[in-house]
Amino acid sequence: MKQSIITALDIGSSNVRCIIAKEVGDGRLEILGLGEYPSEGIEGGIVKDIQALSGCVAKAISTAEKEGKTSANNIYCNITGEHIRTQFGDGRISIPSETPNEPGEITQEHIEQVINDAKNSVKIQKGLERFRILHGIPHNFVIDNQDDIHNPVNMNGFHLIAKVYTILAELTPLRNLSKCIQLAGYEINPENFILNHIAISESVLSEDERRLGALVLDIGGGTCDLSIYNRGSLEKILVLPMAGKNITEDLAIGLKTTLGNAEYIKVEYGNALASSVDQTEEIDVEGISGRSTSRKTKFLVSHVIQHRVEEMLSLCYNKAKEFYTPELVTSGIILCGGTAKLKNIEVVLSEAFNLHVKIATPDLSRLNGMISRLEDPAYATVVGILYFAAGKNNEPVSKGFTLPNIKGKKIVDKVKKILKDFT
Repeated sequence: MKQSIITALDIGSSNVRCIIAKEVGDGRLEILGLGEYPSEGIEGGIVKDIQALSGCVAKAISTAEKEGKTSANNIYCNITGEHIRTQFGDGRISIPSETPNEPGEITQEHIEQVINDAKNSVKIQKGLERFRILHGIPHNFVIDNQDDIHNPVNMNGFHLIAKVYTILAELTPLRNLSKCIQLAGYEINPENFILNHIAISESVLSEDERRLGALVLDIGGGTCDLSIYNRGSLEKILVLPMAGKNITEDLAIGLKTTLGNAEYIKVEYGNALASSVDQTEEIDVEGISGRSTSRKTKFLVSHVIQHRVEEMLSLCYNKAKEFYTPELVTSGIILCGGTAKLKNIEVVLSEAFNLHVKIATPDLSRLNGMISRLEDPAYATVVGILYFAAGKNNEPVSKGFTLPNIKGKKIVDKVKKILKDFT
């Protein structure tokens, strides 16, 4: 255990959230302090006003420090945005042996070496010079001519090959996010940035859901972050620049009110399914810059919301459909993020994807202390950052592995045939 204190920092387009926790052994963490402050100066994962955002970060962290009577250090932070890239890399190493012409034994160190070799093969690719690799997720290992190896540790071979799914962030937004934290008065190791998608999966996905397949959709304020998991591994990530703030802006325009009041109306009266709303019930809507208050129906509010939600989820579906089939995501959709609290959004989402939807709150079973405040889909990211940080140095190798797509396809084809025989 390198450091007992961990600071998880979720910098989102709507809020900055911070948890300071202490590792207490047996994989458990004690929550010491929580902090939250509305965001300014960041849109879609990109810093737009570094002074404004650094002030929000400082206030969120200092609130957690005061509550926990401790200092924030060992900071881990999420990152997302359209600048994120993914690329497969191939690594290959020779396994040394004490006996000539005998296969050597593969160790954890060899796994790390072959993954790093795959990462290096990505770094030298044209067009990726100004990107930094955040994660390297092994999808498949080959020992000599033996394919489909899940966990090569303690096996023997002459050569080890790995196919690795690498996730990269552009250096400029990464550096600006780091500088924002520095301007707030804190330091962060460049290695401690975590892709938002991976952080979320740490807190909302069970092992069964990973293995059976799931779509994880985080709808925040600035982006929709979509992850596709299958056979225990992250298969694909997507970042879409449309989310909760777009709904708020539509309401402000449609109701002729301020953004602040539009956000309030969305939270208090919002419904993504207009057909479930009384068409005659009205609410007061304050005007812009002192203009008179007007009366609007809740049905109109829901109609505006539903139109944007349907557009947003249709975009998600059209981007995602080429990367999965329903049979490969048996667990359906895991929905989280602040916008997941919008009433009936899961109904619209289920219709858009034709999949079962579960609204997920973070798994808090590993936490001690003030955890009731974290029972909220909006806290999935910051709790996931905390879990990722705690397990960074001892994550089991097998967690990131998957069987190759061709075998998965054969299995799915067999299942389809069985189901067809019973229909």
